[in-house]
Amino acid sequence: MSKHLYKQYVRIAAKWPRDANKAPERDFANFLTKEIERQFQPGQPFSTAVCEKRLAALDQLLNNEVMKKHPNSYTSGVFGMRLADLQAASSEENRKQMGLKPKESIFKKIYRAVVPEKKT
Repeated sequence: MSKHLYKQYVRIAAKWPRDANKAPERDFANFLTKEIERQFQPGQPFSTAVCEKRLAALDQLLNNEVMKKHPNSYTSGVFGMRLADLQAASSEENRKQMGLKPKESIFKKIYRAVVPEKKT
């Protein structure tokens, strides 16, 4: 049963659109692919019911079912910006200009403080 679910997850991940404005580590499609590989490794606890619910939710998102049932005519977001402007604002180039960079986790900070870097 898990092989069947794994194949369905991989198919959804393959269909998921890639965001050209984001770096690979910020793109949901890449995250989804990595998460599928992590969750379906041998020895991981596995709940068929939970996997099927998550698969159905991802399928609904991919097929845009809520938007089809409840269409809207909004042309801008909460800040009054159009979609193209929002995409440009969240692009990697603009994030660098604003000084936004990936945050280092607390665990990495502690690890760096405890374990010195190796000199090359």
